[in-house]
Amino acid sequence: MNPIVRYCAVLLVLAAAMPAFSDDQEKANKEIVKVTAMATDATGRGIVSRAMADVTGVKRPDLLQQRQAMNVSYGSLFVAEELIKSGAKPEDIAAQLKSGKTITQVANDTKANWKQIGADAKKLNAKIDDGIYKHFVNDKADKQRDLDEKYDITHDVVPADASVDLPKADLEAAAERFGMWRDRAIAAQGSHHTMSVAEQQAAYSDHDRAGGPTGNGATGAAAGGNGGVGTAAPAAGGARTGPN
Repeated sequence: MNPIVRYCAVLLVLAAAMPAFSDDQEKANKEIVKVTAMATDATGRGIVSRAMADVTGVKRPDLLQQRQAMNVSYGSLFVAEELIKSGAKPEDIAAQLKSGKTITQVANDTKANWKQIGADAKKLNAKIDDGIYKHFVNDKADKQRDLDEKYDITHDVVPADASVDLPKADLEAAAERFGMWRDRAIAAQGSHHTMSVAEQQAAYSDHDRAGGPTGNGATGAAAGGNGGVGTAAPAAGGARTGPN
């Protein structure tokens, strides 16, 4: 084949692949932002922590240690876990983040499979939905798990959490999603008998739809000092109609 023709053929293949790569990354980012938004207050953060441990197979103390070492939001942490699963070393990721790179840049430098990351992030969000539902069916189980795994929500905070800023639409979507699963759990019980009055009031006020989840958000999936992934507001609740 003529070298010029071969060169042109390669360019055409690359040009055709670029839109697909961009689309996969965008879809992944939308799922990842939903994780970050849900973890912007204490109740949501605990649920996200439990769900991420279940989906990734990484113990919660290890997740917390990595989050603190990298100084990232939960959305960014999930991307990091995906890279680690593909062979990256946590210390290398942390070093690159500290050098000023975003988690997205780190992922792209390693030729990350955004299609797979998006699929796994979608599974994580489904697990989070189940976690919200189950939390309001029986929050005692979550409290016991936290004790067993020596998880303290007051320690699950990093400096980056205070410097990020999710769009209001993302926070409202997270609050709507949270409220939907909470209300379904309460309706399934037929009463509030598993929660005290104070707990019921806290659950409703913490996730008021008008204000979104409390706390700080992120400008994207990996916001939190080392983010840089922006996205449109995710659809509330996802496609599922009930917990697994």
